[in-house]
Amino acid sequence: MPIAPLHASPISDIPNPRRVNGTWVSDVANILSADTEARLNKRISQLAANNGSEIAVVTVPDTTPASTVKAYATELFNTWGIGKRGLDNGVLFLVAVKERRIEIETGRGISPYISDRQVKQIIEEMITPEFKRQNYDRGLINGVEEIAGRLEKINFYPFPFTPIYSSIGLMGIAIAVSGVILIIIKIREWRQTLPTASLELQNSVVFQLLIPKLTEFTSLGMLLMVFGLAAIAVSINAWVLSQEILTNLFIQPINQLLVTVLINLIVAFASLQLWLSIEKFWLAQLTVIFQTPIQRYGGTRFGFERSSLIIVLHLPALVVLWLITSTSILLTIPSHLLFAGMNLVMAMGYQFIWLHLVNKLYLDMRLAKEQRFCQNCRNLIQHLASDITNQYLTKPELKAIELGNATYTVYSCDRCYPQTRDRQHVYCQPNILNEEAVCPKCSYPTLIDAELAQSRKTKKFPKKASKNAISMRQCQNCFYEEPVYPFIPKPVSYASSSDYSSSSDSYSSSSSSYDSYDYGSSSSSSDFGGGSSDGGGAGGDW
Repeated sequence: MPIAPLHASPISDIPNPRRVNGTWVSDVANILSADTEARLNKRISQLAANNGSEIAVVTVPDTTPASTVKAYATELFNTWGIGKRGLDNGVLFLVAVKERRIEIETGRGISPYISDRQVKQIIEEMITPEFKRQNYDRGLINGVEEIAGRLEKINFYPFPFTPIYSSIGLMGIAIAVSGVILIIIKIREWRQTLPTASLELQNSVVFQLLIPKLTEFTSLGMLLMVFGLAAIAVSINAWVLSQEILTNLFIQPINQLLVTVLINLIVAFASLQLWLSIEKFWLAQLTVIFQTPIQRYGGTRFGFERSSLIIVLHLPALVVLWLITSTSILLTIPSHLLFAGMNLVMAMGYQFIWLHLVNKLYLDMRLAKEQRFCQNCRNLIQHLASDITNQYLTKPELKAIELGNATYTVYSCDRCYPQTRDRQHVYCQPNILNEEAVCPKCSYPTLIDAELAQSRKTKKFPKKASKNAISMRQCQNCFYEEPVYPFIPKPVSYASSSDYSSSSDSYSSSSSSYDSYDYGSSSSSSDFGGGSSDGGGAGGDW
């Protein structure tokens, strides 16, 4: 094929094919056939229609007065502005005939997906072998087809906010509101019924109310809140990522990931107020039940659990971070599916943290332990005054009080039993002050220390380890007696010197092993993890 005479081609003299005739090829060196130009223009137009990427193919006889072909390519690329503004998704194929060199210049948005090393490999394997045989048509077709095929797998545009995501947001609002309404209904039902299941103490007169966790009777409503708020977070995230005004920020996958985490944090802490409102409503209902304000327990035990959960829920973000650092993996997964899935998992993780936090109210349960409710009318009752308590106690209970081993609180419902106050209609709550005073026979705290001479047994207590009992303990209710023997220390066996020597040797061995541990060399190679350059791409001679 005849080649035009070689002469310097300043950049200002290179015709811009987009301005001249709306094509993509400018064959100044006249080395391409008309069929090749038509084929290249058609392929590049197809690429531009698919995802907006732009490829310019330019051949020049000479790159004088530029210092290098690379510098010429970079200047030409920036002069024409190949690629979409903000996306920087353009590629320039520059062929310098006199220098016998081809340069493929890539925009900033291309570098995260097609590295300079990969560009170099495409040139060496698919282009320069054809150029060495003077087959410029086949070489450029090979290179453009390969680059275009890779670019078509990349989603350069922001997150596609389709009607699906707006519908997800509306459904999330409906689901979350339904969950809140269901939780309120369940809390009111629980307050009205005051369930007696799983009670710690109860009899035919009164019962003690154990405060349940919210998930024990509102689990469905709380799960609806989790899924609804997570759907809202996904919809908001998709909407923010779809804003074209922020295109330049979202072009990098790393930036998309950081924005996703930030938005999820904002939505999560905004929804926390809703969860805390539910908690306040629950505490208000408990206040009505116990007729005294109930507050969240001052000491928190949620710190470690919260930290662990936050680490776990950010694992999807770390997985995505690993994926977007691997171009080969990222190209096989549509970016909108990748970030939508990560958004959903992270949003649900935050909501499950709030569910866990609200479910574990950490109430001060002392108030609940001190209050009793009437089994008949289910109203809160008060214990009787201490000055009239003794008339309802049995003789063993009075004896335990006399010995100072226990106290008793007597409960009775004035509404149900205003006149009759006998043992059948009262409940005595024991408070054992001395556990060692509880008799193993009659179970009353009426054991006291006594002398052996006060024993009512006709025979002496048996010896223990050839020792006689020195005193005894005697129940003042059923007169159960048990002997008290002197303290007999157990023999202590010491390790032999050989064992001690062996232990020392083991310790020395362990120490030497510790000292010889390899902590790594400071001379190990490392890199920065990747950077970017305005002159991305590669070149090759033929």
